Amino acid sequence: MNNFQKIESIKKQISQYYEMVFDNDKEDYDYNEMLKNKLRDIIVNSKNNVTIVEKALLVLAKSTGCAEDHEIAEKIINYLFENKIINDSQLDLFYNNLGTNRWL
Repeated sequence: MNNFQKIESIKKQISQYYEMVFDNDKEDYDYNEMLKNKLRDIIVNSKNNVTIVEKALLVLAKSTGCAEDHEIAEKIINYLFENKIINDSQLDLFYNNLGTNRWL
């Protein structure tokens, strides 16, 4: 499976996640974080492929809505930016495409 296919698979898993029911908030949060960390891993492993990085960032941005999503995404984005895996332009791409922008 190539990275584009992996990103599409994660995107599908995130959609399925929104339909899932968990026994408690911690299980919900942990599963959400696990899915989004898969995107982080793809970005880290593809840091020299702008197309892959930006596609994964867009999926992360579009799937960031509630407070927990923001908390998870911020950890990922901060890690990527602080470690120079993403640049200012890619950081802007993420923030300009946040799923919550529709409410701003």
